[in-house]
Amino acid sequence: MYKTLLSLLLVSFISVAQTTDPTKPLLKQASGLQTGVNVFPVLQSIVHSGEQLNVVINGKLLKQGDTFNQYHLQKVTSQYVILSSDEKKIKLSLFSSVVDNSKKKDK
Repeated sequence: MYKTLLSLLLVSFISVAQTTDPTKPLLKQASGLQTGVNVFPVLQSIVHSGEQLNVVINGKLLKQGDTFNQYHLQKVTSQYVILSSDEKKIKLSLFSSVVDNSKKKDK
């Protein structure tokens, strides 16, 4: 009797475990983050490919002159990029200003 009950419980646990994705995030992301609309741009990487500098912003590979949402990729350097729109300009750096300031203090 106990063996039958235990085996039934084990089989039901295995079937539930197989339907759950262990890599699925615990929390759902907001719908705005999933669509990429009106998301603040985050500079993730600057890639040197020959003479040209490409950048990765929010997972999208761009080069100078490309657009990201409402922003135009105006300038690309090895340390930062400048995005511009009709309303404003944004400077995105690979390193935070805290790191930059600590380097200035060391000199």
